[in-house]
Amino acid sequence: MNGSTSLDKTYTIVVNWKLPGDTIDCLQSLFDAGAVDGQILVVDNGSGDDSVEQLTAAFGNRIQLLESDKNLGFAGGNNWAIEQALAQGAEWILLANNDTVVASSFFDELRSAVTQHPDCSLIAPLILHYSDAKMEAGTVEAQQNRQETIWSLGDKLIPGTLATRGVLRNQPLPDELPAFVEVDFLNACGLLIHRDVFEQVGTFDLSYFMYAEDVDLCWRAQVAGFKLGCATRARMWHKVTRSTGVNHPAYRYWRTSNQIRFYRQYATFWQKPIMFCFTILHVGMSISKDILAGQFQIIPPIVRAWFDGWFRKKPVDVLF
Repeated sequence: MNGSTSLDKTYTIVVNWKLPGDTIDCLQSLFDAGAVDGQILVVDNGSGDDSVEQLTAAFGNRIQLLESDKNLGFAGGNNWAIEQALAQGAEWILLANNDTVVASSFFDELRSAVTQHPDCSLIAPLILHYSDAKMEAGTVEAQQNRQETIWSLGDKLIPGTLATRGVLRNQPLPDELPAFVEVDFLNACGLLIHRDVFEQVGTFDLSYFMYAEDVDLCWRAQVAGFKLGCATRARMWHKVTRSTGVNHPAYRYWRTSNQIRFYRQYATFWQKPIMFCFTILHVGMSISKDILAGQFQIIPPIVRAWFDGWFRKKPVDVLF
């Protein structure tokens, strides 16, 4: 039970790293949807460009701008802002990737979901693939005039393992979809979290740096008894992997190594050999696809990621 069905004290957190244009688009969509002036915290994660100047010029005192002199990663950047928001009395905290935009009804739909499901303390919007062509031709609502494709509706555990399956991931948006879907894991690309969660299970594990930190948080929240769900009428569009790209060595390294670190940390004695074999198969299939695609520069980082995930005691800063 989250104990609060009001979103009046919702603070939104957006982390920027060298994408001020996307961040400005994201913030504008949030304000258009009803975000309150002064209740959006933007972390500039050591961009080293003109991001701070652009964000200040665009929004001034409407946002709280936190400047880091180095890249704290997704986990570190969000943790810094989460602590600030909680200290300011936030009841709910919305995490939003800077490469997303939201519909004008976004907060209204989240408010409805919170009211109807007071037992859920982690609630995500339905996250859809962003269409550059449509966005260049019109507004956020223009997305609704095309065939939508689901990027994330949440994930469910595969019984007996710690592997997950995405619910309708990369599938066309059905004409009819339940207004609320309970799941096991949610993506921090867009995620509304009640303060009780942070107070009881803590914030993101900094050792994950980026990728899988949300899986770890959701796991700890579930173990503590919190419920998770997706409010499918609250819509967000994601410009997938703008910061790195799916074929960037850093993306592939952190994605693979952190997924394995999660398995190693939480798998039971009987699950570990299953997950060990699963990751060998998964990495082998990924390498085969990369070879066929001529992406040979990706192979060494993936092999290293597999080894570090299973055998390295502490994570290493790998930015390539």
